[in-house]
Amino acid sequence: MLQTALYHYLRKECDTVTAAYHTLREAPGDAAAIHAMRVSVKKLRAFFSLAKQLPGYSFGAGRHLRTARLIQSIGGASRDTHLQEKNLRNYEKKVSWRFSFAHLLLQNKAATASEMLQATVKFSSLKKLDTLPERFKDAIADIDTKAATAALISYLQEQHKKITVPASKAHHTVWHEVRKEVKALYYQLNILEQVLPAVFTENLATPTRKAGELLGQWHDTSELLLFVKATVAQLKKEKTVLPVNAQQLKQLLQRDMKEQLAQCAWQVRELKAAGGF
Repeated sequence: MLQTALYHYLRKECDTVTAAYHTLREAPGDAAAIHAMRVSVKKLRAFFSLAKQLPGYSFGAGRHLRTARLIQSIGGASRDTHLQEKNLRNYEKKVSWRFSFAHLLLQNKAATASEMLQATVKFSSLKKLDTLPERFKDAIADIDTKAATAALISYLQEQHKKITVPASKAHHTVWHEVRKEVKALYYQLNILEQVLPAVFTENLATPTRKAGELLGQWHDTSELLLFVKATVAQLKKEKTVLPVNAQQLKQLLQRDMKEQLAQCAWQVRELKAAGGF
């Protein structure tokens, strides 16, 4: 039943966010808790975007997610910085050079994000999140299941249609939006896995997941390239002479990003051609 499936999904993700929050109160730098909260908050946002399509739906959840989204955002900055440093080390091995100044900047960013996260968790509360699933369950108890299912299918059709392959020279921010759209669609397909006809999830789940993974890899490379370029520009401004390895690092990142973007474009086309809708 639609109501049951929605309730159980919401309950699971709210519990995950709450558990991660309590972990972070004891250990603000816990990477697993930061990751769990980050992913679950994104799933909750996708969930309520989907729930808004329910006929007669009038349950506003945005205000209850503000604190969780704030923690997710700050925690995400901390996690991204650590992942960026790890990614940088992998590329440094390929050019046999350590970009020490870049590591110093990333470590300072990570420390700042950690301090902000610790303060935010200390002076915030997610108590209302614990009762959110029950209140949502009550709010949708009397909806017309058949009409609601049809509305959700129509919405997913629109989301699938909305995803397009950007022009070859599109700005990276355009691709970032495609990444968000693909990820949201994937989450929403999972939310409705037990409700939709099998053809929807069977035909769309795999290409959506693959497109999301490839876009995630491209995103990591793109963000590292932007950071390296900005760091090099800053050092040049300070009239610091950089070794040739710095240019090699940039070229390597640019090459990989271009190849990854081509793979993303191919996979997004596969997603667009997928049956089910």
